[in-house]
Amino acid sequence: MEKTTGREYAELQQGMDTLIGKFGVPKTLKIITQLSGTVKARKQKRQLTRLITTFVISEAFKVFEVGDDVVPKDSLSNAYKEARKASYHLLNLYTELSYKEIGKHFDQGKFGAYYHIRKCRESLSLPKYNKPFIARYEVLEENLIEFIAKLN
Repeated sequence: MEKTTGREYAELQQGMDTLIGKFGVPKTLKIITQLSGTVKARKQKRQLTRLITTFVISEAFKVFEVGDDVVPKDSLSNAYKEARKASYHLLNLYTELSYKEIGKHFDQGKFGAYYHIRKCRESLSLPKYNKPFIARYEVLEENLIEFIAKLN
């Protein structure tokens, strides 16, 4: 475990208070259990991972307003690229899927998944220049957290 600074601890406490205020203590405990990967959550791990994966990808397409029409790989829309990038990053954060398993959902390999996860981290680290992407990403992440809370 790494040592936490006073500021990080205060941010953690504020985040916990927000979760408790939004979901209540019992659901917050279930969310923490789910995200920490304890024994209770491991029983249905494969099924939960499938549900989370399906939800993230479909919700990303809704949030980023990706059209239903199929386009050739050369002319992928910017909305599709951003939805894919956000999906890769959230799947990496909230599931224990490997890069290869994550990449399969978008017909890419492990290096494609690694590339998009890294690009998403870069985009998130520069909020001043990526406001539209970050706003949509945060909506997607909030929806995912609510979905995980409802699963429990």
